Amino acid sequence: MTQRESTDQEIPATADYALDWLSDPERLLAKARAEPDALEAYFHALDASHAFRTTSLFDGDALILAIADTGSCRLLDPTGAEAPDIAYEIDWDAVRAIQRQGGVKLVEGDVDSGDASVIVYVAAQEASYWDLPEAVAQALNENPAERALVIAAPAIPERPLRRACRSFGMSGLETRIIEASLREGNIRRAAAAMEISYTTARAAISSALAKSGARRIPGLLYRLSLLAFGVFPAGDAAPAILVDRWGLKPRQAQIAMLLAQGMTRAETARALSLSEATVKKQTDIVFQTLGVSSAAEMARSISIATVAQALVSASHGRMSWLDSNAEPLRILHSDDGRRIAISEYGHPKGRPLVILHSSMTTRHPPRHLVAKLVDAGFRILAIDRPGFGLTDPSPTPAGDGDADPFAAAAHDMATVFDTLRIARADIVGRGGAQAAVAFAGLYPERCGKVVLVNPDPISARDERRWGVLGSFKEAYRQRPGLILPAARLLARAMTREYLGKALQKAMRGSPPDEAALENEQVIDDYYRAVRMLATGRLEGYVREQIYFARGKTVDYPVNGADWSVLIGAHDTLSNPASVRSYWEEILPQAEFETLPEHGRLLAYADPELIVRRLTA
Repeated sequence: MTQRESTDQEIPATADYALDWLSDPERLLAKARAEPDALEAYFHALDASHAFRTTSLFDGDALILAIADTGSCRLLDPTGAEAPDIAYEIDWDAVRAIQRQGGVKLVEGDVDSGDASVIVYVAAQEASYWDLPEAVAQALNENPAERALVIAAPAIPERPLRRACRSFGMSGLETRIIEASLREGNIRRAAAAMEISYTTARAAISSALAKSGARRIPGLLYRLSLLAFGVFPAGDAAPAILVDRWGLKPRQAQIAMLLAQGMTRAETARALSLSEATVKKQTDIVFQTLGVSSAAEMARSISIATVAQALVSASHGRMSWLDSNAEPLRILHSDDGRRIAISEYGHPKGRPLVILHSSMTTRHPPRHLVAKLVDAGFRILAIDRPGFGLTDPSPTPAGDGDADPFAAAAHDMATVFDTLRIARADIVGRGGAQAAVAFAGLYPERCGKVVLVNPDPISARDERRWGVLGSFKEAYRQRPGLILPAARLLARAMTREYLGKALQKAMRGSPPDEAALENEQVIDDYYRAVRMLATGRLEGYVREQIYFARGKTVDYPVNGADWSVLIGAHDTLSNPASVRSYWEEILPQAEFETLPEHGRLLAYADPELIVRRLTA
């Protein structure tokens, strides 16, 4: 029997077996060391088998949720808000059918008023696996035999759309003209509905285009609509949605997507190697099929279809709900038009400080740490590095492990500083220490005090392999080709329940970390920081892990004066002695402190210590 056959027989390529295996660090570590070829082949095969699905994230305010009670033929609103105005659209025969058959059903909303464009029916048994708001799940479970979940995607999710506009720094007039354009289909009709001049409306839209980075109105409306719903489509799924939903031919779907994203007909023709006449002819067919008269209307229809498909796809895994009140969002743009996502906390006149995230997380910092820093008078910026969260990847190909991903992160930080007119800022690294070094080396005059918390050395300089994360560190070092498929599997498994168990296993043997995890808010904060990975947005993680696995070391002229390096003596992921030895070579003048009462989760457990180091 060949090595590959042995591996497949030993570890079947199914979701349940894979999750158990990912949770068994000893087995993973042994396989990484003994059979790296078989391990990589297995992970690629499992990834290709689609044993998992990525999680969909939704802003709850952007969707209408209700409970269909088949016994009474009533539509119930479990949240206590006003009764949903979609009751007249419910197909009760379809609801009963979905209850008998199980699963999820998508139907077209026959809505002339524009209140709702699509409706999804979800059987109670299926919805019990979804990560629903507590009130909705409770109402559904009161009588699951006669109840089903109903989700409507409105054409214009007002409050989330306004939040999306604010994230780009748009004014009230710009926001209102965008809402009216979505509702009316084009600017001229929107201006008439608002009783303002066409010239005023055009000026507002031009300003909104500049702030969003979109080139044309359809791209602006498409981008804002998806952001309002909290949906982050991956890859080339959208053209497939158009083929399935409206029966478009693949070439027509490609044309529709490019036009909806803001390309002109001429640009679309060049991109697809077609003549402009062909694009015009196919566009007319698409408009007729979708029942629209402009690219802006088409962009709205496509965004709603994308949301609907994401809802249906969530039936294969989990659906998660964004807490719209918990995380501020602001979108800026680099010189090359890339999107940079930041969160900002504290008083705008406060002392500027950047919190860096780790390679496993995104910009969302521990809330207790933020509160303590705000109390101390800091203005906090948390920035998604390139390819993380909502920040676009840098142009370097993801497979180029020789490129320094942290230089791109440093340039993004400088762009944020320029945009917000910040001359200089302090830095806290809860990971991402290499990004701090790159920024200090490339922009020394803009870097203030720096506090690094448990900064990781490269894998070759640290032999600790504790828990599932340590096992992956070894597997990545042995086989960099394993990083992408393994990351996809981890992302697809990344529910809050799975994360809680993984953290408890990873921190076992560290008393301070075990104590910290008894606080559910710590797990909640960590989950907020990693859940963007569950959507399949992995470019940043993959690039940084390849960089580490190939033994790259940040090489910038930084001596470490005004730097504090805090190392938890109970860190389970990296050996504290190895951490200190590695970083003392890079930052010879930094102040190092190994803390006997702390572990890996120091930033979550003792934010006051970080504040003291910054203000000393």
